[in-house]
Amino acid sequence: MKQKLFNLTGIIIMIVLTLNGCKKDDPQPDPVVPVVSVGKQILSFKIVTPATTAVIDTTAKTITLSVPVGTTLTSLNTDISLADGYTISPAAGVAKDFTNPVVYTVTRGTTTTNWTVTVKINYPLVSPGKQLLSFKFVTPAVTGTIDSVAKTISLPVPTGTAVTSLVTDISVASGYSISPASGVATNFTNPVSYTVSRTGQTSVVWTVSAASPVVNVTTDITSSVTWTANKTYILTGDIEVLNSSVLTIEAGTVIKFNAGASLSIGYSSNATLIANGTAASPITFTSSAVLPAAGAWEGLFFYSNTLSNTSLSYCNIQYAGSNTQYGAINITSCDIAINNCTISNSNSYGIKTYYSNSKGGFVTFTNNTISSSANYGIVLNAQKLSFIGTGNTFTNVIGVLIEGDFNSNTAQTWRKLSVPYIVDQELDIDGNLTIEAGTTFKFTSNGWMSVGYYASTTFIADGTASAPITFTSTATSPVAGAWRSISFYGLTQTNSRMSYCIIDYAGSNATYGALDMNSTSSITFTNNTIRNSASFGINMEWDAGFQVFTNNTINTCADHLVVINTKHLGELGSGNALTAASQKGILISGDYTYPNHVTWKKQTADFYVTGGELAMDGDITIEAGSKFLFVNDSYFYFGYYANTKITAVGTSTNPITFTTSASSPAAGAWRGVYFDSNTQTNSALTYCVFQYTGRLAHPAIYTKISFPVNNTSITNFSSTHAAEYKTGITLPSGTGNDFSWFAN
Repeated sequence: MKQKLFNLTGIIIMIVLTLNGCKKDDPQPDPVVPVVSVGKQILSFKIVTPATTAVIDTTAKTITLSVPVGTTLTSLNTDISLADGYTISPAAGVAKDFTNPVVYTVTRGTTTTNWTVTVKINYPLVSPGKQLLSFKFVTPAVTGTIDSVAKTISLPVPTGTAVTSLVTDISVASGYSISPASGVATNFTNPVSYTVSRTGQTSVVWTVSAASPVVNVTTDITSSVTWTANKTYILTGDIEVLNSSVLTIEAGTVIKFNAGASLSIGYSSNATLIANGTAASPITFTSSAVLPAAGAWEGLFFYSNTLSNTSLSYCNIQYAGSNTQYGAINITSCDIAINNCTISNSNSYGIKTYYSNSKGGFVTFTNNTISSSANYGIVLNAQKLSFIGTGNTFTNVIGVLIEGDFNSNTAQTWRKLSVPYIVDQELDIDGNLTIEAGTTFKFTSNGWMSVGYYASTTFIADGTASAPITFTSTATSPVAGAWRSISFYGLTQTNSRMSYCIIDYAGSNATYGALDMNSTSSITFTNNTIRNSASFGINMEWDAGFQVFTNNTINTCADHLVVINTKHLGELGSGNALTAASQKGILISGDYTYPNHVTWKKQTADFYVTGGELAMDGDITIEAGSKFLFVNDSYFYFGYYANTKITAVGTSTNPITFTTSASSPAAGAWRGVYFDSNTQTNSALTYCVFQYTGRLAHPAIYTKISFPVNNTSITNFSSTHAAEYKTGITLPSGTGNDFSWFAN
């Protein structure tokens, strides 16, 4: 019975195993682990020591832990809990350096997720005044004075310290950074801004100055004193040096001025300022403002009691000019030396001078820089202009304004500057003056230049092809007639000259030319350009002329290019490029008897003859190709007063033309050309053209003497005869003419 029951049990077990699809000895399958969302992969993340639990951001995949101040981040052990079936790398319990964020990777199968773990030190927030703990210079060893209210730091450096590359030693509160960083060499010539910052907190800007101990100057200087470079001097108001005192300022000294403050020398009594810096240690005159702007203080003033040994050398004068009537430097009725100085950011003039009693300028003025002045760089009397020496630089300034007139028997030179000289009135030049090549003069509408009116004058303006001397308008967009002229008068000496000069946009007065020659003035005028005149190019009185006139260019003039008396017509030389407007050219007039042979040279512009009868005598050659246009009843009358030889020999391709100036010419527009009894028989007309003659029934040619006329034509005449000769003389000889002679 028992045996049967056992067997039955075995059968039942076999049946169950069979029904389950396996045999007793088959292996069992792995348990099923559920997949979880990314956000539930990391259950917790902790630092073991100090015990810290992380904040897990499942969206950003970040883990953040805050540890106390003093924690070393370079080796922190972790305690990490993950969902079932997941692994993490680096593994839990492995010491890691958390100085920077660390990326942990969670993995299951082929799926990975990266988490960024950041450990922060829990620095306490401090007030702005406690963020910056100390500020030092390494060499020289100087500790700064920190003003936590004004956010300024001052470091008094010793005399002579080169502040262009000072290395810093800076300490800031925990959790804060500073820029520029500690240990970085920085230029402290001017105050430097440092920014202290911390994530999540507003940055604080500190102004750091390599400053010296401060001395406030509140009263006038009545006895000699030296200001030393180991101190900073602040002038609180208008301070004067007087009572025969000498104020000496050491190289490297900084003098600051409160708003509207100034320093005056020699107003009430004799005084001297000696401010001689060096290239390495300049003296600085500047504003006391933390962030100064142009016009922050008034300026330096030198009055008539300033002694001539006063000197500014290697000085920087910055941010002056609060009163726009004055300059950063003002010089009244005295002369001082200014060399190697920089004047910058003036809200008015750079230097303004006031001339009287032959003073009001410079003893010497070399190697200076004037930049960024709102008005003229210098205002200076013409008598003192030659004291502007070499090596000076002007940037971002209007120019140098010339006041007064020049009158000096001592030879002087006005030098080329990097900015123009400005003329806003009549500028008289009398004496001995040379203008340097490359110089530019600009004239306002009231400006013009008068030469040699009051005294014997030698005026030399020699430019070069590459560095011409320019006389032009101050206008931004100039037009013809923007200013008047350059005018020469009778006391101008014949050794005066202009060469490679440009006269542009003159001629505002229709009576004058851009170049105006008066009285007996006569100069050498070569390689010059005159253009854009609203009147004449050159206007010359009857007795004014040229020693030499060659290679000049004149164009774009509203009226005639040259107005000249026949006395000086032979002075117009060769190589000139004269381009005239319609019905304009070279206007000639007047009678003259030439004592010597003269040639009327062909010019690229026509000759316009005006003034009625022009009686011409002497030995005159008219160059081939010349063209004479006669205005109304004007005509030539040769050989009346003196023996006259006329040689008017053209060529077949370059005939000499005598015609009318009328815009719509017709026969009888003008008379003709006449030869009286003093005309020599060796005179000649060859290849000459006469047009539109016969006014008042006169012939084109009438002669009282027989001389040869060849290859000459007379057309469009209205008289009875084209050419006549005096009855009783021999018929003029010649061939190739298109007219016949008639005795009359």
